[in-house]
Amino acid sequence: MKHIFKAILITAMSTVFSFNGIAQINHWEKLVGANDTWQYRVGNSEPSSSWMNTSFNSSSWASGAGGIGYGDGDDSTVITNCASLYMRRSFTVNQLDSIEALILHADYDDGFVAYLNGVEIARANVDTLTPPYNYNPPTWREAKMYQGGEAVTFVVNKAIWQGLLTNGTNVLAVHTINHSGANSSDMSARYWLHCGVTTATQIHATPATWFDFDCFESPVAIMRINTFEENIPDDPSIRGIMEIVWNDTATNHSSYGVPTDLITNIEIEKRGRWSQFVYPKNGYAIETKDFNWEDTDVSPLNMPMEEDWTLHGPYGDRSFMRNVLAMHLANEQGNYASRTRYVELFINGDYEGLYVMMEKIKRGEDRVDIAKLKPDEISGDDVTGGYIFKTDWEPVDWRSSFSMLIDTTKIPYTYTYPKRKNIVPQQETYIQDYVDDWEHSMQNTTVTYNGKYWHQYMDLASFVDFFLMMEITKNIDAYRASTYYYKKKDSNGGKIHAGPVWDFNFAFGLVDYCQGYLPNGYMFSGNWCSGTNPAWWEDLVYTPQFANAVNCRWKELRTTVWHKDSITDFIASNESILSSAAQRNHARWPLMGSNPSAVKYVAATFSGDVELMEDWLMDRIDWLDSNMIGADCILNDNEIDAIALDVVVYPNPTTGICTVITPVLFEYVKIRSNTGETVAVIEMDNHQRGEKIILDLQGLASGMYSLEFISSKMQFVKKIAVVH
Repeated sequence: MKHIFKAILITAMSTVFSFNGIAQINHWEKLVGANDTWQYRVGNSEPSSSWMNTSFNSSSWASGAGGIGYGDGDDSTVITNCASLYMRRSFTVNQLDSIEALILHADYDDGFVAYLNGVEIARANVDTLTPPYNYNPPTWREAKMYQGGEAVTFVVNKAIWQGLLTNGTNVLAVHTINHSGANSSDMSARYWLHCGVTTATQIHATPATWFDFDCFESPVAIMRINTFEENIPDDPSIRGIMEIVWNDTATNHSSYGVPTDLITNIEIEKRGRWSQFVYPKNGYAIETKDFNWEDTDVSPLNMPMEEDWTLHGPYGDRSFMRNVLAMHLANEQGNYASRTRYVELFINGDYEGLYVMMEKIKRGEDRVDIAKLKPDEISGDDVTGGYIFKTDWEPVDWRSSFSMLIDTTKIPYTYTYPKRKNIVPQQETYIQDYVDDWEHSMQNTTVTYNGKYWHQYMDLASFVDFFLMMEITKNIDAYRASTYYYKKKDSNGGKIHAGPVWDFNFAFGLVDYCQGYLPNGYMFSGNWCSGTNPAWWEDLVYTPQFANAVNCRWKELRTTVWHKDSITDFIASNESILSSAAQRNHARWPLMGSNPSAVKYVAATFSGDVELMEDWLMDRIDWLDSNMIGADCILNDNEIDAIALDVVVYPNPTTGICTVITPVLFEYVKIRSNTGETVAVIEMDNHQRGEKIILDLQGLASGMYSLEFISSKMQFVKKIAVVH
């Protein structure tokens, strides 16, 4: 099921509203207060099914001041133990046209469903569509306000209330439900409804003294996460709701706007090995869930469907764009890197600043496109892929036979896919043995190891691009942490690829250690941090074929997608979008006169921080232009042979349709018969490095053919058999 929670929320709506032109709220007013007089019915049996409607006659119900409960410190009206409580409050609306937003606050024990004029507008801790009087909420929950906490905030969807709220009499009805029914020792039921009005004139009651909600318009998306006033832990994850206010045709999005992009259940936890313990602004990991709390794929902000997401909260990075810029540079190389979207985040009604929504690294057609590896795939081609693994600080699933560059500790590796709880022993043995053979092959790159040269174990182009990403950004964790690799099945190339790249919040000259703030110097070797790099990265850099391929690729990128003008244009466009959001973020997270931990330089303004990063990057590019590894861009015979081995053509033999995967760009393929006659020429000018290219050879007669791959820099031949 997809977006089921959204479907439930907008039940009974027959019209879809569009709110591109949102009126500005002048101030907030109270329509319903928790201490008002409510009509109520103790829920020890089912009421009429129309109890929440405006037409329902509730004259036989009891009445009393709220809150209503068992008298445990937050109740004005005390009731006897019951499974649940039904409440109604009539209120009057004047000048409906001046109301722009509604916010419901709830302080409850243990779950509730709220209705406006008979239609649901909010719920918490209730997993059934229409709960009976004796429904048992899935978890126990204590009210917060009597303990000094806050009520739960719900921005009521305008697409619902605009068709319900009327001038004159309206009804807020709430069903509050006890965990463990009448056997529960406490119950709390306190509810408020506030409205945001666009006029300066006071129309209704003044808001509750504690009421506060940040109203603004933003050029980036608004994300509202509600965990029902439960603190988000590092582990385990907790339940919540996520709403995204965004429309790709709108120039601004209101903090209280309609979540037209997405409404979904989520499970959320803190993330960040170091930052969550040092910085006050946290990052989060999110899994999207359906109404039954099962995994569900969603497509937030036009990103491809998936269920696992990351919220990166830049704190030390006051430009807010280091991760975004890095992913952009990797994408421009033609490689997969996480898509990124800026959002301004609210958690439980409180503004938390500017964040970046990112895709978690995982296997998938729109992420790391490798084969699914099932537990029963333990032999032959089945067991050869796909795998994703990484070097990182922890956890460690296995250690290499080889040490780090200076540190004598063996290189740590961690399973990403399959996860450690899912991978079976035969698969562990296979991937560990393959990595071990690959690492052995790099100890002497002039000879084979177990019958294969170093470049036959690994995808050369991906390692070249990965190296350039680490060095142009001068990522302080380059090569040693958050460094991902993946391996495809042997039938699909079978080599280890470097990437996807990840975690650049301490890159681009930000940090004050390991010379990270200097635009000169390499990260693969030569400073304190590089001492914990896998030592074979240095071996790779000193291999002429690799170094020359890096040199050639650098020159290609610098004259195209990594041209300085292209990079500065991207930075400028992001700065323009973020200027207003940056001010709000700075107000939420002031530096209080000192630099964040580990940060070398901080400017007085957002534009100043962007300028610091951009100036550093331009200086870094200049230094790399003058100091790039490798001799030149002319490949020798051994280097051409290495690239030829990286070009995969399959299936071979073929019945007519075959696939080519190539790490370099070719202009065309010339097809010759076994007599040397040219039978076809196929242009290849629109493909990207590493992209699958389909060749249609169905028009050729059965026989042997030569595929001549031709570019301005090289030419080599692959043989293929066509069998009909």
